[in-house]
Amino acid sequence: MPKQLLSFLGALTPISDTVYSDFLQAFKLIHVPKGKLLLSEGEICDKLWFVKTGLARGCCIINRLGKSQEITEWFASENDFFLAFESFVCQVPSREYIETLEPSQLICISRKDLYHLYAKHPEMCHLGRIIAERFGLHDKERLREMRLHSAQERLNIFHQQSRELFLRVPQKYIASYLGISENYVSKLKAKR
Repeated sequence: MPKQLLSFLGALTPISDTVYSDFLQAFKLIHVPKGKLLLSEGEICDKLWFVKTGLARGCCIINRLGKSQEITEWFASENDFFLAFESFVCQVPSREYIETLEPSQLICISRKDLYHLYAKHPEMCHLGRIIAERFGLHDKERLREMRLHSAQERLNIFHQQSRELFLRVPQKYIASYLGISENYVSKLKAKR
């Protein structure tokens, strides 16, 4: 497993040599092309991914007034973990799709192997809790932004906090992530 992931995890909590060794065996590096569907709606998510290089997104399709609309729920770039959280934890069919937006190098672990590491190494439970807390805090902040800020403010916040994503992610996905029109994103990008 690349040192990038171990460095990231080690910054969250100390990792013993034994856990390090077991990590090396459990995590797999995969190379994925742009546009690869990693999970479809209705499938059960059985993997946790970490982005070494590249970009992925999670999205769902909703029907509004008889019209299908794709909503981007999150983006994951270098040093981010991603999964379909509810599906992974509860082992229920996913409500979202996960796809790569760029050619990507991903480090993944199966749910079975992750839970085996939790059982074998109690310190892994602490690490899992820290990562789950980060997911929860991110979702809470995103919900707050969507409720409390205007479309212009949401776009400005995204641009300020995620400048690299602002440049890398197609504007139609930024627009669906922020709940604004693609034309609105285009106008702001043209001004910058």
